[in-house]
Amino acid sequence: MNGNAPGLRDRMRARLEQALPGNVRFTDSLDEARTVIRAEIRRGVDLIVLGGGDGTVVMGLTLIGEACRGGKREPAIGILRLGSGNAIADTVGAGDDVVDELGRLARGAGTRRPMPLLDVLGVRAPFVGMGVDAQLLEDHEAVSRVVDRVPGAKRLVGAAARYALSVALRSVPRFAIGARPHAIVTNLGAPAIEMGKSGATGRVIEAGDLLWKGACTLVAGATIPYFGFGLKMFAFATSRPGTFHLRCGDAGLFEIMRSTPAAFRGEYFSDHVRDFMCDRVAIELDRESAIEAGGELLGRRSRIELALGAPITIVSLAPNRS
Repeated sequence: MNGNAPGLRDRMRARLEQALPGNVRFTDSLDEARTVIRAEIRRGVDLIVLGGGDGTVVMGLTLIGEACRGGKREPAIGILRLGSGNAIADTVGAGDDVVDELGRLARGAGTRRPMPLLDVLGVRAPFVGMGVDAQLLEDHEAVSRVVDRVPGAKRLVGAAARYALSVALRSVPRFAIGARPHAIVTNLGAPAIEMGKSGATGRVIEAGDLLWKGACTLVAGATIPYFGFGLKMFAFATSRPGTFHLRCGDAGLFEIMRSTPAAFRGEYFSDHVRDFMCDRVAIELDRESAIEAGGELLGRRSRIELALGAPITIVSLAPNRS
């Protein structure tokens, strides 16, 4: 459990510990989480439940991968909805009663199924983005640092308020008047398929060929439909096994705001957005820009490769919402 998760208050900590006595660990740093996960892998557990938001899950998956190097079998993964961004929890149908769900998972409930992931910069995640999504996270972190320096503000200004402040004070002004990086996306893997609103368009892009180029509002890939906060940005993510959904766009601020309701429904399509099914791509930008993986900032880069990785085994307590 991420000890700093927004959904984790003192009473909730006690209830979770009571639900599974002796087996709940609260961690407050990456190093602490690494130590806990390595110890559990050495014990030979066949299920690890990660409690937090998307960033917690992504870092947990990366640490589990580290601990299992050398041939150790990876355990199945359960998810508890405890964060501010819960795209992965949305995908597996995780509910709000986290205490009940922890108990059910511990008793062997749920359906085990594979979930493919993306590999980027040594991190495994179900979605990766460069553009407005990473910019929002960068701005949120900047606002949070300011809030945390004000006496008493850390307790009073919660996650939702911090996101609202960062969008209003930093993200919208920066997007409205700032110059966006220019992106070039190239296919590096098997033939990619361009998708339209109704499905495949018939256009196939071979390895080494250009997929898309333009001013980068968003260049993002995903193996799940959701992109955080219930936003269903990747409608084709689960439609073709062995591929991920790549979405590239140069939409302006007005279109983004006008199209937000459609994006929550998985119905946002535009002449300014192109969709592809791929298994490996290179993304190059004309200047270093923020990159995020599953809600976790990975710094700034001018070039990355994004590839379909090995799946994990996920335990779902509810039907897949995809």
